[in-house]
Amino acid sequence: MSEREICKKISEILGIDYDCSRGIDELLKILEYEINEYKKSLEEQTIFMEAQLEELSRSYEEISTLLEISEIFGGLEFPMNLREKLERVIPLLKNVVKFKDYIVRVEDLTIGNLSQKEVEQEIEDREKTVLIEPGESQRFSNLLFVPIAGNRHYGYMCFSGKEEGIVFTASDRKITEVTARYIANALDRMDFLQKEIERQRLEEQMEIARRIQSTLLPREVPETKFVDAAACSCPAVQVGGDYYDIFLGNEKLLAVMGDVAGKSVPAALLMSAVRSYLRVLSTSHSDLEKLVNHLNSILCEDLSNDRFVTMVFLEIFQNGTLNLINAGHNPVYFLHRDEMVKLEASAIPIGITEWSYRKHTIRLKPDTLIVAYTDGVIEARNMLGEEYGYERLEKTLREYSGGNAEELLSILIKSVGEFSKNVPQHDDMTIMVLKYKGQQEVE
Repeated sequence: MSEREICKKISEILGIDYDCSRGIDELLKILEYEINEYKKSLEEQTIFMEAQLEELSRSYEEISTLLEISEIFGGLEFPMNLREKLERVIPLLKNVVKFKDYIVRVEDLTIGNLSQKEVEQEIEDREKTVLIEPGESQRFSNLLFVPIAGNRHYGYMCFSGKEEGIVFTASDRKITEVTARYIANALDRMDFLQKEIERQRLEEQMEIARRIQSTLLPREVPETKFVDAAACSCPAVQVGGDYYDIFLGNEKLLAVMGDVAGKSVPAALLMSAVRSYLRVLSTSHSDLEKLVNHLNSILCEDLSNDRFVTMVFLEIFQNGTLNLINAGHNPVYFLHRDEMVKLEASAIPIGITEWSYRKHTIRLKPDTLIVAYTDGVIEARNMLGEEYGYERLEKTLREYSGGNAEELLSILIKSVGEFSKNVPQHDDMTIMVLKYKGQQEVE
């Protein structure tokens, strides 16, 4: 092949219009330049590909690390061995973040070789990520601080010193923050599980307490020939502070109703104490005033300033004599045919201070109904937030046409239930209905 033919061939390859009559030397220089540029481009592409491959490799390593960390903290173990899990996670993080020193503090647990005191002196706001670069701190050459926070703030992770490079990168920050979230999520789950276990345990204990308390109330209302009695008690929660009892003596009946200040277990414990005291005192005191004053003295010694009991005592004799002491309790209603009388409290609640309780004596007519109740009746609420109140209670009592104690009790329960429907009870609800049948029925 001649020089001219070679020249034309090279020109075609380079894609240029070259005058081959000028000789081939200048064309060879152009060819050499293009070859060098091509080599440079190949080298740049190689460097770029290597960088991309390194970045992909790092990303794969980070993803793989996060998956391992996720598996470590993703399982549901109770109780969780946090120290063991952190000691497995730190080497994984060190492999990708390349830190030299670290500290991880989660509540009372601390691991690592960094000084907790120095870290916390350096980082004032420990509820956000802080990145300190070289020259920004006198204590540390560099620092990456990440809080561990979920439903609450648990602690933090902190790293210092780079084995490769001098600064912590955005990638270091990201993988550390994700790890902190994994730890926080695991701790949140433990918190939830702990609360759920405690809730179930409390429910079991409350159910036991409810069954025990139910045995403290009369299983059956005592029957007498001169008084027809019916009563019920419905606690707002599983246990409550309402109380009623009926004691039978020589030719008389003593009915008692009480409402302990407060709700739930503390109120129930106080209620059981009141019951115990009354059971003992009722056998040793035939006089109602002495019984009530003695009970008040005992409770004044036992109770704190914020505890007291409203109580009503109804002592009914065969001949129709009724002695009443209302110690700060709701009004008691007396129904006889079309007549309704309301007797208000005349004394302070039991257990506040020493007091001289005096009885109020009235003469009952045969077929007189007596209604005593606790706050849960008048304070029962409907969907609109309205209370059942005294007006509805009195309207229900006035509309009652007459019957036995059980019938009136059922009517009152139904009236309150239809009013409040499915609204949870605001307070314990207890009702007692007594009907004096008259002396002539005593054999």
